[in-house]
Amino acid sequence: MFGIGGARRDISFTLDALDRSQAVIEFEPDGTIITANANFLTMMGYALPDIRGQRHALFVEAAHRDSPAYHAFWDALRQGICQVAEFKRIAQGGRHVWVQASYNPVLDRAGRVVKVVKFASDVTAQKLLMLDYAGQIAALHRSQAVIAFDPAGTILEANGNFLETMGYRLEEIRGQHHGVFVDPAERSSAGYRAFWEGLGRGEFAGGEFRRIAKGGRDVWIQATYNPILDASGCVLKVVKFAADITAQVQERHRRVAAQRAIGVDLERSRTRRMP
Repeated sequence: MFGIGGARRDISFTLDALDRSQAVIEFEPDGTIITANANFLTMMGYALPDIRGQRHALFVEAAHRDSPAYHAFWDALRQGICQVAEFKRIAQGGRHVWVQASYNPVLDRAGRVVKVVKFASDVTAQKLLMLDYAGQIAALHRSQAVIAFDPAGTILEANGNFLETMGYRLEEIRGQHHGVFVDPAERSSAGYRAFWEGLGRGEFAGGEFRRIAKGGRDVWIQATYNPILDASGCVLKVVKFAADITAQVQERHRRVAAQRAIGVDLERSRTRRMP
């Protein structure tokens, strides 16, 4: 058991560890800055005299400062309610910084909030990377037909482009197997089973595929089937990105048929000319 002195030393050691690893800043209950540690000042690009006595709003975008959400944020802190989230903040010179932070009201013995201590980590690099990924995915969804399956081939989700291409509503296909889009003869084949077994093992598949839309209409797609893995390498789902190339394939087939017909006509003409 710790005595009072030991408990105080333990608290001091804990706070020292947080001070070394976290960006820490303290505020009055109204948001006035009291002090900040070196990690916080480095992250935000300020010296302590530049910010002491100013309001937390210094770090917030102008459009957000007067918003009901921002006022509610500080009202909750003054009521002793901790706030934990990922926040966008403005550093010296207008630079954007994303932080994973907790704002922690400190109470006196009467339960009144005497200050607010914020512990934060800079997650800007990770956030920008995720925004970049999200932007790329959004671009794919705008230009591609996208559908997601579980590792066994059961349909989870599909975007508007896919549904338009195949003529279905989402509720008509969610929960069904990918085989709904495949010719029955192919669906029962060993090759089709091997196709999904490979995807279930995390193997990528891509190429030109014939698929069956609603009503039995043939659709040709250029597609990739992309297994999505978890941290241990297990397949969570399979995402397919596809482009409808039906018109191009039909034109290609038409040209092949025309060339074949021309070849037949030439062969007949040659045969008729033979003595």
